[in-house]
Amino acid sequence: MIQTRVDNQRVLDALNGLMKHAQDVRPALQDMGEYFIESTKRRFATKTAPDGTRWEDNSSVTEERKGKNDPLIGESRRLANEIHYRATATTLEWGSSLVYAGMQQFGGLKAAYPHLWGNIPKREFLGMSSEDEAMALEILQEHLAEPLEGGGP
Repeated sequence: MIQTRVDNQRVLDALNGLMKHAQDVRPALQDMGEYFIESTKRRFATKTAPDGTRWEDNSSVTEERKGKNDPLIGESRRLANEIHYRATATTLEWGSSLVYAGMQQFGGLKAAYPHLWGNIPKREFLGMSSEDEAMALEILQEHLAEPLEGGGP
């Protein structure tokens, strides 16, 4: 399995603040997971990485072999549609379990992978954009406010 780690200090600080008030932050992480699935899927429509850079177009060789499909979309649309998350009491992971997801995220060279018909440019679809950060902070703020609204001790 290939992993990309997102260490966003602002989101981690907000999450730690929530953890001071709740033993299980899974509901907040589940809400964030649902959001990140949709955010990641939108990247396929906009053809952009989390940092806003545009994905490289398919090469002429790829277009000859597979037609003029959009990068990473393909005929089956599996990669764009099979994004999942897993939330525990303290962690959130999201991504794709498809074997070729890592090659699309990080790219690959024909020299290292002789079965390819050419080099594969990286087309990052996993990660956290500035918009994602703002939404994650909003979700955490909503969950932080919930226990405080009850007026407990």
